[in-house]
Amino acid sequence: MNQPLLADAELAPSHQIRQFQQFRWGLILTEYAASVLALSMSYPVNSWPLMLLLLTLHGCSNLALPIWPGGQRYPERVFIIGILLDLLILTMLLALSGGASNGLIALLLLPVAVCAVLLPPLLAYLTALLAVVCYALLLHLSNVQTATDHSMHQQMNHSLNQASTGFNQHMLQMGWAFALSALLIAWFISAQAKLIRQKSQQLNDLQQQQSRQEQMLAVATYAANAAHNLATPLQNITLLSDELLSDELKQQPAELPLELLKDLQTEVAKCQHIVQQLRSSAQQLRSHKSPAQPVLDISAQALQLWLVSRPDISLSLQRQSDDSSCQLQDALAWSAALFNILDNAADASIANAKPELVVELELRQGRFNMKLRDFGVGLTPQQLAELGLQPQPGTKGLGLGQFLANASIERLGGQISRQNLPEGGTLTEVSFQAT
Repeated sequence: MNQPLLADAELAPSHQIRQFQQFRWGLILTEYAASVLALSMSYPVNSWPLMLLLLTLHGCSNLALPIWPGGQRYPERVFIIGILLDLLILTMLLALSGGASNGLIALLLLPVAVCAVLLPPLLAYLTALLAVVCYALLLHLSNVQTATDHSMHQQMNHSLNQASTGFNQHMLQMGWAFALSALLIAWFISAQAKLIRQKSQQLNDLQQQQSRQEQMLAVATYAANAAHNLATPLQNITLLSDELLSDELKQQPAELPLELLKDLQTEVAKCQHIVQQLRSSAQQLRSHKSPAQPVLDISAQALQLWLVSRPDISLSLQRQSDDSSCQLQDALAWSAALFNILDNAADASIANAKPELVVELELRQGRFNMKLRDFGVGLTPQQLAELGLQPQPGTKGLGLGQFLANASIERLGGQISRQNLPEGGTLTEVSFQAT
């Protein structure tokens, strides 16, 4: 069996939180390196003790990230809290070291990019707006500092005033560029991340479908081998039962169980008939020339045949159709799948002492829909999630037959779903769309 395209460990919340923590360590180490460099170059900082406190707080917050309460169940909360802390601490660090004039202000874009990858687009846009607000606050602080310096040097020449005005315009243009960059990053990365998630989900669905088809092929191979191996023993049993029956007729009726021998012959005949059907079906599969048939007629005929074999159940049938057409290439596969679905539904109703089923067949605008309601006790959430996806044979059924039914319907291009009804029982829906 092929391995999934995305391993479960890579999709686990703990793995995602660990990756997010590694990113934050990179950001924190960049802050530490910049602080050491600024200290060695005597870069003007308003308060080194406060700077050290913020750096320590940032590192401690990252250490506590994996043990955040509820993080394993709701990793999005951990991401949101971490990103908000990054923006807040970065803004405070920049405010202490030059504000908007600090070249490291571009680091405010990193939380925006990470949010666009990990969280829904709306949260990414809100994070981008928050980053723009942080930039605007830093720009305001820089303007206040510039105005203060200007008031302290009112006696300086006119050229200094012109330089100050040009610097303010430059900072304003940088602010607009930062806002545009943040929004574009949030939009582009969110769109690409959403596309990647969709493609990954599609690939995983195809992988699971291929896995089910491989399991179905394995089951079909076992069935073919069983049919081949049963042929010779059944012929021998037939000969032996014929010999026993002929000897029985020559003896006294009380000495040998004549009725049991007749029952044995009947059961052997049924087994031979099943083997012949398997052979006939295999020949049809080899020919690949079976004509397409209307799915509505196939379903109605299958229901009538199934009722003959299940006299212990009452079935209410409703049929509606228009002039459209919906045909299937493999009528035998759909009939076999329908038999499995009907058998399980009937067993569920009988187990709940309500031996009845309700079936609705509808054909509208080339789309065939079948609704089958049983009157059983319903299914558990786990059974609803797993039923038909994996072969799970058991004493209560709901395993191999439903798996084969699901695989056959998917191979024919149909869809199947099941849900519990509020009034009790299970509703099974199957649909085919004409192509």
